[in-house]
Amino acid sequence: MNQTLCEESYPWFMTLHAGDVLLPHAKKEIEGWLETSPDNSAGYILNTARTQGSAEISKKTPSSPAQAPQVPLLWRTELVLNDPSPGFTAIEKFPFQKYVLTDKMLELSTRYEWTEVVSNSIFRHERKAPAWMKESEEWHALWPLLQATAQGYKQAPLTGCSPLVTIALCTYNDGAYLPWAVRSVMAQTCEAWELVILDDGSTEERTSHYLMRLPPDPRINLIRQKQNSGKAQALNRILNVAKAAWLLELDADDWLSPFALERLLLRADMEQGVALIYADHIEWVERASKQLIYQGVRAAPASMSPSKLLDEAPAVAPRMYDVSVLKQLGGWDHHHVYGGRLYEDIALLMKLSRSHELLHVPEALYHRRLRMSSMTHRHPHQYAIWKNSMKDKISTPEAGNQSSGQNAHE
Repeated sequence: MNQTLCEESYPWFMTLHAGDVLLPHAKKEIEGWLETSPDNSAGYILNTARTQGSAEISKKTPSSPAQAPQVPLLWRTELVLNDPSPGFTAIEKFPFQKYVLTDKMLELSTRYEWTEVVSNSIFRHERKAPAWMKESEEWHALWPLLQATAQGYKQAPLTGCSPLVTIALCTYNDGAYLPWAVRSVMAQTCEAWELVILDDGSTEERTSHYLMRLPPDPRINLIRQKQNSGKAQALNRILNVAKAAWLLELDADDWLSPFALERLLLRADMEQGVALIYADHIEWVERASKQLIYQGVRAAPASMSPSKLLDEAPAVAPRMYDVSVLKQLGGWDHHHVYGGRLYEDIALLMKLSRSHELLHVPEALYHRRLRMSSMTHRHPHQYAIWKNSMKDKISTPEAGNQSSGQNAHE
């Protein structure tokens, strides 16, 4: 679409879907709308909910819908191609391409209005997704991020403020996923963050290309190292430069809910002496086509102990650590089997759960992508070896937290 728009010079363009119908007199009806188009209108949205009759025009700015809103029928070309984000967002920056028109509509809604019309010559095809796609749940999970990102286009980055959270993002050849992860950070309702991206010796050109073109935000700090050191050592390097009192891990192929930092920091203010605050997450499965399929909310364990973590290996995300506690413990261990390249998260949780208070927030604040090319999926049989090597790390009797005094949760 972007290439076509750049090659054409028409002031307006129309977007249709397979199955949409235009009757012969649609041309005359459209010409009538455009002749009276308001200067502050980004385009026209067809209201299919009303009874079809004579054309009826009203100003409309999309609000929070229970399902994906009707996308525009007609767009003003120059507005779509203008900054701050020219054109429609490509798949490498927006993995949910079925909502790419909605994404642009929301962005333009922060500066312009949409003109709503009722037509007796244009009919939208009512498409129904298969039940397994869970489209309603999918939209409910995505809407907050789309809305928050749109609002961010009209706000200047927060400057001159000390960060409350350091977001640690380690990447190794993740260029296909990084833009979406970074976008979720930029959309946070809490703006007092710093994002430290550590490029752990990436060799992929796409990753290097993106890292050279990171958003121009002073809160983003890029560290590059020539040799790949593994996740544990990469995280420790970020820990050493972290400016905030809290550190939150973000995997390069995952993303945050827009209110993740706000909710976690709120609990941090309410609870004293907590070494880790963690929450639930939403799980997505990536198909071979790169399509993401909504799987549902995955609840984190309400309490943790070394033996429970070792036996069950739960996926715990997000994880926000007290930086001072991490430094006292020496950070992430890279001296055991696999050198901290695998299961470094479980190892650290085991260490923390022995003697520190952990707080569970029962709310989905993170989105976790399951993909076959991930380290964990490429090494499905390695956990048994690692688990066996870690058994001597568990004290007997367990110094973990079976009592409510050790793991705080709701």
